[in-house]
Amino acid sequence: MKVMLVYPNDRMDGLVGIGIPLLSAHLKKAGHQVKLYDTTFFDTGKAVGDSFRESLGQVTPVDLEKYGVKRKTVTMDELKSDFRKAVLDYHPDLVGFSSLEMSYDQGLELVKGIQDIPVPKIFGGVYPTFAPRVVFKEPSIDMIGEGECEEMLPELATALEKGYDITKILNLIVKKDGKIYRSGEVINLEDLPTGNTIYGENTGLRRPPTNLETLLAPDYSIFDDRRFWKRMGGKAVRTVAFELSRGCPFSCTFCCIPVFQYQHKESIKKYSEHTGISEEQLKKEYPYRRYKPIPSFISEVEDLIKNHGLDYVYFTDESFLSMTPDRFKEFIDQYKKRIYLPFFIEARVETVKPGYAEALESAGCEGVAMGVESGSIELRKNLLKRFMSDEQIINAFKEFEKTKIRVSANNIIGFPGETREDIMKTIELNRKIHPNNTIVNAFRPYSGTELRRVCIEKNLIPAGERAEDNRIYGAFNNGALTAEELEGIRRVFNLYVKLPKERWDDIKKAERDDKMLQSLREEFFK
Repeated sequence: MKVMLVYPNDRMDGLVGIGIPLLSAHLKKAGHQVKLYDTTFFDTGKAVGDSFRESLGQVTPVDLEKYGVKRKTVTMDELKSDFRKAVLDYHPDLVGFSSLEMSYDQGLELVKGIQDIPVPKIFGGVYPTFAPRVVFKEPSIDMIGEGECEEMLPELATALEKGYDITKILNLIVKKDGKIYRSGEVINLEDLPTGNTIYGENTGLRRPPTNLETLLAPDYSIFDDRRFWKRMGGKAVRTVAFELSRGCPFSCTFCCIPVFQYQHKESIKKYSEHTGISEEQLKKEYPYRRYKPIPSFISEVEDLIKNHGLDYVYFTDESFLSMTPDRFKEFIDQYKKRIYLPFFIEARVETVKPGYAEALESAGCEGVAMGVESGSIELRKNLLKRFMSDEQIINAFKEFEKTKIRVSANNIIGFPGETREDIMKTIELNRKIHPNNTIVNAFRPYSGTELRRVCIEKNLIPAGERAEDNRIYGAFNNGALTAEELEGIRRVFNLYVKLPKERWDDIKKAERDDKMLQSLREEFFK
C-alpha cells in the first residue's frame, strides 16, 4: 500500500520531529511505501516563532539561507493546488496528517483540497487526540488515530490493503456506513472529547503505549536534506529530535502531560477489559515512564551521522534528567565513547544533582533549558502545580555556572489572573539565576490542559477557540492584564533582566514607546 504522510508546518519549526519518521519506519517494516509532503518551505503568511524570538533578543539570529533553507511565498490556494497535484501524482491508498493545535488549520485546508479524491484520510497527533469531536465533525476527515500510532497506523494500512474490517482497530476512530466507530464501539459525535476538560471526557485509548525497547529506528530518508539545518546557539547545525524516554513524571497545569498520564491509566484499564490480562501485569509491562535502550539510541545517532551528516543531537525528552544515577552514568559513558557530538537537553530543576552539570559537559553537552515559568511561588504552587522552591531553581542554575554549558531559562507570562507584580517576581528571579538566554513565551490555553478549563470557566476564552503558537505575538486578556499590557512586558522582559535597575523607568516606558524600545535594544545588543 502507498501511504502519503503530511507534515503541516506553517510556523516553519526548524526541528524535524520524531513522530513522522517513526511512523514511516513502522509502515515500511509492514511492507508499505511511504512518501512525505512537508509544507515547511512554503510561506503562507503566518508569523514564525523563531523570528519573533530573534526580534525580542531571546535568541541569536542565524541566516539559514546560505544552506538552502529558504521559503517560497505562496497563497493558501496555491499551496492546496500544489498538494493536490502531489496526491494525484503519487496515487496514495491512505493519506495521514500529523497535527498540532497550532498547525491544525493548515492541515484542515489541505485535506479540504482533496476532499473529492476517493482516498481514506486520517488525522493523528496531539490535537486530534485531545479534541477529536472538533476534528471529526469535518466531513473531509475520515479517521482519527488517537495517542501513539506507531502500531496502529501500520495495522490500519495492512487492513485497508487486504480488505479487512477496520472498525475494530484499537485507538482508531472511523466513519463507516453513516456510523462512527471508536475502537470497535459505535458512538455519537457528542461522545468524543472537545479538549476543553481533561478528566470528565471519555478517553478513546484502548491499547497500551508504545514499548520503546521494540521501537524501530526513525526513518529520515523521506525528508528533504535541507530540513536537517536548525538554528542553535547562534550557529547553524544539522540535527533532528531525539528521545531517550517518554512520559514526563510531573503534572504542570499549563501542559498536556496530566492528560497523557490520565489516558495511560485509562488505556491500561480498557486493554485489560479487552484482553483479560490483569491491570497489575499490564502496568508492569507498559509503564507510563518508558526508556529507550541506550545502545539503540547510540546506533540511531551513528546512522544519522553516516547518512545525513548529523553534527548535533537535540533531545526532546520532557525531563531528560529524570533517570536513575546508573542510567545517567551509562548514557554519559557511552555517549563520550561512541558519539561525542554537542547536544542539547531540557531538564527540571529538581532533577539536577551535584556533579551532573560537569558530567554533561564532559560528554559534549552544549545547551540546557530549564523552566522557571513564574517567579511567584504562590502562583507556581497553587495554579501551575510546580512545587519547586526558589532555592531549588537558583541552585540548579548555579550548578551549570561551574561549566561552559549555555543555559536558557524558560518563562511564561499571562497565566489566568497573573498580575504585573507576579511577572516582576519572575523577572527578579531571572536576575538571580543569570541565564545565558531568557526565553519568554505568552501563555496559551492549549486543548487538553487544566488551565484551558480554568480560562473557559473564567470567561477568558470561548470554549471553541484554538490556541496559537506560544512563541509568537498575541497574548489575551488574562483577567488581570490586557493583551496589550502583557505583550508590552514581554517585549522588554529581557531588558528588565539584563539592564541595571536604574534603567527600569525607561524600560517601563519602552513597553509602549517604540523609540525608547529601539534605543534600549541598541544599548542591550551593543
